[in-house]
Amino acid sequence: MKKLILIFAVLFCHTAFGQSDVLSKRISVNFVNTPLDEALKSIETKAELQFSYNAHHIASSQEINYQATANSVQNILTDILGPEIEIRTKGKYVILQKAKPQEKKDFFVMGYIEDSETGEKITNASIYEPLTLASTLSNRYGYYKIKLPRNQKDIDLRFSKEAYSTSLVNVFERTDIKMNVDLEKELREKQLTLAVTPIASVGIKKDTLPNVSVPAPQPVPIPETEKKNLASSIDISDELAFVDKTYQNGKEQFIDWFLSTKQALHRNNINDSLYRPFQISLLPFIGTNQKLSPFVANDFSFNVIAGYTGSVSKLEIGSVANIIRKDMTGVQIAGALNVVGHRTAGAQIAGAVNINIGKADGFISSGSLNLNLKDASGVNISGGTNVTLGTFKGVQIAPFNYATRLVGSQIGVFNFSHEAKGTPIGFFTYVHKNGYRRIEIASTELNLTEISFKTGTKNFYNIFSSAFNYGKENKPVFGLGYGLGTSWQYGKRFGSNLDFTGMTYLPENFDNVNYPTQQFKVSFGLEAKITKHIAVFVAPSVNFLTTSGEDLTFTEPRLLISHDIGDFYGYRSNLYTWFGYKFGLRICNKGV
Repeated sequence: MKKLILIFAVLFCHTAFGQSDVLSKRISVNFVNTPLDEALKSIETKAELQFSYNAHHIASSQEINYQATANSVQNILTDILGPEIEIRTKGKYVILQKAKPQEKKDFFVMGYIEDSETGEKITNASIYEPLTLASTLSNRYGYYKIKLPRNQKDIDLRFSKEAYSTSLVNVFERTDIKMNVDLEKELREKQLTLAVTPIASVGIKKDTLPNVSVPAPQPVPIPETEKKNLASSIDISDELAFVDKTYQNGKEQFIDWFLSTKQALHRNNINDSLYRPFQISLLPFIGTNQKLSPFVANDFSFNVIAGYTGSVSKLEIGSVANIIRKDMTGVQIAGALNVVGHRTAGAQIAGAVNINIGKADGFISSGSLNLNLKDASGVNISGGTNVTLGTFKGVQIAPFNYATRLVGSQIGVFNFSHEAKGTPIGFFTYVHKNGYRRIEIASTELNLTEISFKTGTKNFYNIFSSAFNYGKENKPVFGLGYGLGTSWQYGKRFGSNLDFTGMTYLPENFDNVNYPTQQFKVSFGLEAKITKHIAVFVAPSVNFLTTSGEDLTFTEPRLLISHDIGDFYGYRSNLYTWFGYKFGLRICNKGV
């Protein structure tokens, strides 16, 4: 068996070598106005081969001019016969036959687009096929040319232009054809003007009417509350409409910034909903959705680097960036950037930035920024910043959080909102409209003056405080503190609060101090407003203080609970525990 295989291999190699050897022979020729059949005979002689061909396929009488030096027979025959003749070999015979024409895969539809009423050529009209997404635009002369596949069963070519009705044309032929199309302008609503003719009055005799005395009209007094309502009912609907229009224009300009000039023209022209189950792109507009990608809805979208599509309903993944012109429902994952133009619903994850121009609902996570330009809900987590310019319902978690109107929670280092109905939790929280703010000037059993700033909400606020003793003997010189608190309101004038604070002090004699003096305090305060913005308060407290000093004193009556000496924070120190008090003035924000 092995011997048979070896014999066939030798014969095959010999045959192949023999065939290639005929065409690889190198000869020199010089034809000047030489008929083609004579040129072939000359090649037969020099290359020691024999041609076989149909005379009807070879233009024997055609005169040629050709020169070659030490060139192969294959190259010489290709040059003088051209691609229309196929060259084959069998032994010393060279067979010349007409090459089979290659079937074209595509064909062209071309023509002019005109206005059906005026006959004027229409420029920048969109011509597209919704299945293959082939598209083009008419030029300034109204001329277009679009390439379509031959093997497609049904071809519905669509012609669209802004302010014109879309025209649909079925293409039945699969050869290059000329097709002129007339577009009709869209019918617009016309305003009807009605002419009203007044009815002539009918004269009535005076003596036919009963003599009835009509009292003179008396002014009707308007209640005070109604006057206030009338004075305050200022119509700002036009201003609000202008603000909304400005926002909408800015939003469209931002998302359309990613469009090329041609695609911006397509956007104005095309109103159809184009759909494909999935798309794959290398870069925006370089993919299976082709140049119509911003107008195509996909279930699945995969972007090797970045992509731009119309809508995604299930899943989109991109190594760098995903840009969706309209809606995203499902899951969107990008290595760096996600942008959605209208509505987001589902999970959106980006290595750097998520930008939602419309409403966003669901789980949104990014490495540095989540930006929602309108309302949002769900959970927003970012390694840097969460920003919602509308109403946010849910939880924002980031070092920096902002929501125009918060309904839920913020968890971060810095939390800001214009209005909050919930509980922001962080190192610093500021709520502008209905937040809780107090500037507190007070005196305690330990410090002559304490100044504190409280900010946040009634449920949870931050306390930044400082203490001064103005060099008083056996007192700390200066202290800085931080704390947390919560408050309750009893009507418009009275309230209470529970504060937990810690303060670090600098004592008068600190040459041998190993660590600063630390105080921790729990206080329960009672507040009474004497004006809208001024309140007085008193707050009993329980205090714990550790210090390496031994010269702290307390005023009478004695409030000291215990005094222990031990190792605290790794050093031998004094621990004081006592009941204390705090009283003073508070400057309150309006309404809280």
